[in-house]
Amino acid sequence: MQRSSRTVHAAATESVTGLRGRLTAAANATGGWGYYAGKSSRLEPTCWALLALAPDAQGAAPHEQFLSRCQQPSGWLVENPELPANIAFNALVAFTWCALSDLAPADARHRVWSALVGAKGIKTETPPGSPQDNALQGWPWIADTFSWLEPTAWGLLALKKARRVGLTSPAAEARIAEADRLLINRVCNPGGWNFGNANVMSQDLRPYVPTTALGLLAMQDRPGEPAVRRSLAFLEAHAEDEISASALGLTAIALAAYDRPAAQVEARLGSALESAESFGNLHGMAIALFALTMNNRGNVFKL
Repeated sequence: MQRSSRTVHAAATESVTGLRGRLTAAANATGGWGYYAGKSSRLEPTCWALLALAPDAQGAAPHEQFLSRCQQPSGWLVENPELPANIAFNALVAFTWCALSDLAPADARHRVWSALVGAKGIKTETPPGSPQDNALQGWPWIADTFSWLEPTAWGLLALKKARRVGLTSPAAEARIAEADRLLINRVCNPGGWNFGNANVMSQDLRPYVPTTALGLLAMQDRPGEPAVRRSLAFLEAHAEDEISASALGLTAIALAAYDRPAAQVEARLGSALESAESFGNLHGMAIALFALTMNNRGNVFKL
Protein backbone atom coordinates (compact mmCIF):
# COMPACT_ATOMS: atom_id res chain seq x y z
CA MET A 1 0.00 0.00 0.00
CA GLN A 2 1.30 3.45 -0.84
CA ARG A 3 1.86 5.86 2.01
CA SER A 4 -0.14 9.06 1.94
CA SER A 5 1.45 12.22 0.62
CA ARG A 6 1.23 13.70 4.13
CA THR A 7 3.29 10.80 5.52
CA VAL A 8 5.88 11.18 2.79
CA HIS A 9 6.10 14.90 3.46
CA ALA A 10 6.42 14.40 7.21
CA ALA A 11 9.35 12.03 6.66
CA ALA A 12 11.06 14.51 4.37
CA THR A 13 10.38 17.67 6.42
CA GLU A 14 14.00 18.23 7.42
CA SER A 15 15.27 17.75 3.86
CA VAL A 16 12.56 20.00 2.43
CA THR A 17 13.38 22.72 4.96
CA GLY A 18 17.03 22.53 3.97
CA LEU A 19 16.14 22.61 0.30
CA ARG A 20 13.95 25.68 0.77
CA GLY A 21 16.74 27.43 2.67
CA ARG A 22 19.33 26.61 0.04
CA LEU A 23 17.10 27.79 -2.78
CA THR A 24 16.31 31.04 -0.97
CA ALA A 25 19.99 31.66 -0.24
CA ALA A 26 20.94 31.05 -3.89
CA ALA A 27 18.82 33.94 -5.19
CA ASN A 28 20.82 36.68 -6.85
CA ALA A 29 20.87 40.02 -5.02
CA THR A 30 19.71 41.80 -8.19
CA GLY A 31 16.78 39.41 -8.52
CA GLY A 32 16.14 36.01 -10.03
CA TRP A 33 17.93 32.69 -9.94
CA GLY A 34 20.49 31.13 -12.24
CA TYR A 35 20.70 27.43 -12.99
CA TYR A 36 23.51 27.29 -10.43
CA ALA A 37 24.30 29.50 -7.47
CA GLY A 38 26.37 32.53 -8.45
CA LYS A 39 25.41 32.34 -12.13
CA SER A 40 23.39 34.91 -14.06
CA SER A 41 19.65 34.91 -13.50
CA ARG A 42 17.59 33.04 -16.08
CA LEU A 43 13.86 32.87 -16.77
CA GLU A 44 13.30 29.14 -16.25
CA PRO A 45 14.87 28.64 -12.80
CA THR A 46 13.48 31.99 -11.64
CA CYS A 47 9.91 30.96 -12.45
CA TRP A 48 10.27 27.56 -10.85
CA ALA A 49 11.85 29.05 -7.73
CA LEU A 50 9.00 31.54 -7.38
CA LEU A 51 6.43 28.77 -7.82
CA ALA A 52 8.24 26.56 -5.31
CA LEU A 53 8.73 29.22 -2.64
CA ALA A 54 5.31 30.90 -2.89
CA PRO A 55 3.52 31.86 -0.73
CA ASP A 56 6.42 31.64 1.71
CA ALA A 57 8.85 33.60 -0.48
CA GLN A 58 10.20 36.68 1.26
CA GLY A 59 11.14 39.75 -0.70
CA ALA A 60 9.73 38.65 -4.07
CA ALA A 61 10.03 42.20 -5.44
CA PRO A 62 13.64 41.87 -6.72
CA HIS A 63 12.73 38.71 -8.61
CA GLU A 64 9.69 40.34 -10.20
CA GLN A 65 11.90 43.30 -11.12
CA PHE A 66 14.30 40.91 -12.84
CA LEU A 67 11.46 39.50 -14.92
CA SER A 68 10.18 43.00 -15.68
CA ARG A 69 13.64 44.09 -16.86
CA CYS A 70 13.67 41.13 -19.24
CA GLN A 71 10.40 42.09 -20.94
CA GLN A 72 10.79 43.81 -24.30
CA PRO A 73 8.31 46.13 -26.10
CA SER A 74 7.26 43.05 -28.14
CA GLY A 75 6.03 41.40 -24.95
CA TRP A 76 8.69 38.69 -25.06
CA LEU A 77 11.12 38.30 -22.17
CA VAL A 78 14.82 37.78 -22.92
CA GLU A 79 17.81 37.75 -20.60
CA ASN A 80 19.98 39.10 -23.43
CA PRO A 81 18.25 41.44 -25.93
CA GLU A 82 20.73 40.36 -28.61
CA LEU A 83 19.39 36.79 -28.54
CA PRO A 84 16.00 35.46 -29.73
CA ALA A 85 13.23 34.85 -27.23
CA ASN A 86 12.93 31.31 -25.89
CA ILE A 87 9.22 30.72 -26.42
CA ALA A 88 8.95 27.79 -24.01
CA PHE A 89 10.43 29.84 -21.17
CA ASN A 90 8.16 32.77 -22.03
CA ALA A 91 5.19 30.43 -21.78
CA LEU A 92 6.46 29.39 -18.35
CA VAL A 93 6.63 33.08 -17.38
CA ALA A 94 3.06 33.59 -18.63
CA PHE A 95 1.93 30.55 -16.64
CA THR A 96 3.74 31.77 -13.50
CA TRP A 97 2.26 35.26 -13.78
CA CYS A 98 -1.24 33.77 -14.07
CA ALA A 99 -0.65 31.29 -11.21
CA LEU A 100 0.80 33.98 -8.91
CA SER A 101 -1.46 36.81 -9.96
CA ASP A 102 -0.01 39.41 -7.58
CA LEU A 103 3.49 38.90 -8.94
CA ALA A 104 3.24 41.03 -12.08
CA PRO A 105 1.20 43.99 -13.36
CA ALA A 106 -1.75 43.07 -15.55
CA ASP A 107 -0.16 44.90 -18.48
CA ALA A 108 3.01 42.78 -18.34
CA ARG A 109 0.96 39.60 -18.14
CA HIS A 110 -1.21 40.66 -21.07
CA ARG A 111 1.77 41.55 -23.27
CA VAL A 112 3.52 38.19 -22.91
CA TRP A 113 0.17 36.43 -23.35
CA SER A 114 -0.42 38.37 -26.59
CA ALA A 115 3.03 37.47 -27.87
CA LEU A 116 2.38 33.82 -27.08
CA VAL A 117 -0.99 33.83 -28.84
CA GLY A 118 0.64 35.25 -31.98
CA ALA A 119 3.54 32.79 -32.10
CA LYS A 120 3.40 29.63 -34.23
CA GLY A 121 5.76 26.94 -35.39
CA ILE A 122 6.30 26.72 -39.13
CA LYS A 123 4.40 24.33 -41.37
CA THR A 124 6.33 21.71 -43.34
CA GLU A 125 5.34 19.04 -45.84
CA THR A 126 4.13 15.77 -44.41
CA PRO A 127 6.09 12.82 -45.87
CA PRO A 128 3.94 10.36 -47.86
CA GLY A 129 2.47 7.72 -45.61
CA SER A 130 3.48 9.48 -42.40
CA PRO A 131 0.86 9.55 -39.63
CA GLN A 132 2.19 12.92 -38.49
CA ASP A 133 0.44 16.08 -39.68
CA ASN A 134 3.19 18.67 -40.17
CA ALA A 135 0.64 21.34 -41.07
CA LEU A 136 -0.37 21.58 -37.42
CA GLN A 137 1.23 24.53 -35.67
CA GLY A 138 2.09 24.46 -32.00
CA TRP A 139 4.98 26.45 -30.58
CA PRO A 140 8.69 26.31 -31.45
CA TRP A 141 11.66 26.93 -29.18
CA ILE A 142 12.47 30.10 -31.14
CA ALA A 143 10.58 31.97 -33.87
CA ASP A 144 10.41 30.65 -37.44
CA THR A 145 11.27 27.06 -36.54
CA PHE A 146 9.35 23.76 -36.21
CA SER A 147 6.94 23.02 -33.36
CA TRP A 148 8.38 20.89 -30.55
CA LEU A 149 6.72 19.10 -27.66
CA GLU A 150 8.04 21.12 -24.72
CA PRO A 151 7.29 24.63 -26.01
CA THR A 152 3.92 23.44 -27.31
CA ALA A 153 3.04 21.89 -23.95
CA TRP A 154 4.12 25.02 -22.07
CA GLY A 155 2.30 27.30 -24.52
CA LEU A 156 -0.87 25.25 -24.24
CA LEU A 157 -0.67 25.10 -20.45
CA ALA A 158 -0.08 28.85 -20.23
CA LEU A 159 -3.07 29.73 -22.42
CA LYS A 160 -5.33 27.31 -20.55
CA LYS A 161 -4.19 28.78 -17.22
CA ALA A 162 -4.76 32.29 -18.57
CA ARG A 163 -8.27 31.28 -19.61
CA ARG A 164 -8.93 30.20 -16.03
CA VAL A 165 -8.18 33.73 -14.82
CA GLY A 166 -10.27 35.38 -17.53
CA LEU A 167 -7.59 36.14 -20.11
CA THR A 168 -8.78 34.77 -23.44
CA SER A 169 -9.79 35.68 -26.99
CA PRO A 170 -10.97 33.91 -30.16
CA ALA A 171 -7.35 33.82 -31.35
CA ALA A 172 -6.22 32.23 -28.08
CA GLU A 173 -8.98 29.63 -28.28
CA ALA A 174 -7.92 28.78 -31.84
CA ARG A 175 -4.32 28.31 -30.69
CA ILE A 176 -5.48 26.05 -27.86
CA ALA A 177 -7.57 23.91 -30.22
CA GLU A 178 -4.75 23.48 -32.75
CA ALA A 179 -2.15 22.72 -30.08
CA ASP A 180 -4.48 20.09 -28.60
CA ARG A 181 -4.67 18.45 -32.03
CA LEU A 182 -0.89 18.59 -32.44
CA LEU A 183 -0.24 16.82 -29.13
CA ILE A 184 -2.82 14.16 -29.96
CA ASN A 185 -1.25 13.70 -33.39
CA ARG A 186 2.26 13.34 -31.99
CA VAL A 187 1.57 10.90 -29.19
CA CYS A 188 3.85 7.85 -29.33
CA ASN A 189 2.41 4.39 -29.98
CA PRO A 190 2.65 3.19 -26.36
CA GLY A 191 1.38 6.57 -25.15
CA GLY A 192 3.46 9.50 -23.96
CA TRP A 193 5.58 11.91 -25.93
CA ASN A 194 9.05 12.17 -27.40
CA PHE A 195 10.77 15.57 -27.62
CA GLY A 196 9.49 16.33 -31.10
CA ASN A 197 7.97 13.66 -33.30
CA ALA A 198 6.43 10.27 -32.66
CA ASN A 199 7.76 8.80 -35.90
CA VAL A 200 10.75 9.63 -38.12
CA MET A 201 11.56 7.86 -41.41
CA SER A 202 8.98 5.14 -40.67
CA GLN A 203 10.61 4.46 -37.30
CA ASP A 204 8.59 4.85 -34.11
CA LEU A 205 10.27 6.99 -31.46
CA ARG A 206 10.01 6.20 -27.79
CA PRO A 207 8.34 8.44 -25.21
CA TYR A 208 10.17 9.98 -22.26
CA VAL A 209 8.94 10.55 -18.73
CA PRO A 210 9.38 14.35 -18.32
CA THR A 211 8.01 15.19 -21.77
CA THR A 212 5.05 12.90 -21.10
CA ALA A 213 4.42 14.62 -17.77
CA LEU A 214 4.43 18.02 -19.49
CA GLY A 215 2.13 16.81 -22.26
CA LEU A 216 -0.30 15.44 -19.71
CA LEU A 217 -0.31 18.70 -17.74
CA ALA A 218 -1.18 20.55 -20.94
CA MET A 219 -3.97 18.09 -21.81
CA GLN A 220 -5.48 17.54 -18.36
CA ASP A 221 -8.77 19.17 -19.37
CA ARG A 222 -9.27 16.33 -21.89
CA PRO A 223 -8.95 13.24 -19.67
CA GLY A 224 -11.27 11.15 -21.87
CA GLU A 225 -9.12 11.56 -24.99
CA PRO A 226 -7.63 8.13 -25.89
CA ALA A 227 -4.15 9.63 -26.41
CA VAL A 228 -4.32 11.13 -22.92
CA ARG A 229 -5.50 7.88 -21.33
CA ARG A 230 -2.66 5.93 -22.99
CA SER A 231 -0.14 8.56 -21.94
CA LEU A 232 -1.31 8.58 -18.34
CA ALA A 233 -1.04 4.79 -18.26
CA PHE A 234 2.51 5.06 -19.67
CA LEU A 235 3.50 7.63 -17.04
CA GLU A 236 2.11 5.54 -14.18
CA ALA A 237 3.95 2.45 -15.45
CA HIS A 238 7.28 4.27 -15.94
CA ALA A 239 7.07 6.95 -13.26
CA GLU A 240 10.39 6.01 -11.66
CA ASP A 241 12.36 5.16 -14.80
CA GLU A 242 14.05 8.57 -14.94
CA ILE A 243 15.39 9.51 -11.53
CA SER A 244 16.48 13.12 -11.89
CA ALA A 245 14.85 15.62 -9.54
CA SER A 246 13.16 17.36 -12.45
CA ALA A 247 11.78 14.15 -13.99
CA LEU A 248 10.48 12.79 -10.69
CA GLY A 249 9.12 16.20 -9.72
CA LEU A 250 7.26 16.73 -12.98
CA THR A 251 5.86 13.20 -12.75
CA ALA A 252 4.54 13.80 -9.23
CA ILE A 253 2.99 17.12 -10.31
CA ALA A 254 1.29 15.53 -13.33
CA LEU A 255 -0.06 12.54 -11.40
CA ALA A 256 -1.44 14.86 -8.73
CA ALA A 257 -3.13 16.98 -11.41
CA TYR A 258 -4.99 13.84 -12.54
CA ASP A 259 -5.79 12.87 -8.94
CA ARG A 260 -3.67 9.74 -9.29
CA PRO A 261 -1.57 8.37 -6.40
CA ALA A 262 1.82 10.04 -6.38
CA ALA A 263 3.11 9.11 -2.92
CA GLN A 264 5.57 6.50 -4.21
CA VAL A 265 7.09 8.98 -6.67
CA GLU A 266 7.21 11.65 -3.97
CA ALA A 267 8.94 9.22 -1.62
CA ARG A 268 11.55 8.42 -4.29
CA LEU A 269 12.01 12.14 -4.88
CA GLY A 270 12.37 12.82 -1.16
CA SER A 271 15.08 10.20 -0.85
CA ALA A 272 16.91 11.73 -3.82
CA LEU A 273 17.08 15.26 -2.39
CA GLU A 274 20.60 14.86 -1.03
CA SER A 275 22.00 13.93 -4.43
CA ALA A 276 19.93 16.67 -6.09
CA GLU A 277 21.41 19.25 -3.74
CA SER A 278 24.94 17.94 -4.25
CA PHE A 279 24.49 18.33 -8.01
CA GLY A 280 23.60 21.94 -7.37
CA ASN A 281 21.10 22.52 -10.18
CA LEU A 282 18.66 25.09 -8.81
CA HIS A 283 16.09 24.39 -11.54
CA GLY A 284 15.82 20.74 -10.50
CA MET A 285 15.78 21.65 -6.81
CA ALA A 286 12.91 24.10 -7.36
CA ILE A 287 10.83 21.51 -9.23
CA ALA A 288 11.50 18.99 -6.44
CA LEU A 289 10.56 21.49 -3.75
CA PHE A 290 7.30 22.38 -5.52
CA ALA A 291 6.38 18.72 -5.96
CA LEU A 292 7.06 17.86 -2.32
CA THR A 293 5.10 20.79 -0.90
CA MET A 294 2.21 21.21 -3.37
CA ASN A 295 -0.23 19.17 -1.27
CA ASN A 296 0.20 21.58 1.61
CA ARG A 297 -0.69 24.70 -0.40
CA GLY A 298 -2.35 23.61 -3.65
CA ASN A 299 -1.07 22.44 -7.01
CA VAL A 300 -1.25 25.52 -9.26
CA PHE A 301 -0.62 23.24 -12.24
CA LYS A 302 -4.07 21.70 -11.77
CA LEU A 303 -6.46 23.38 -14.20
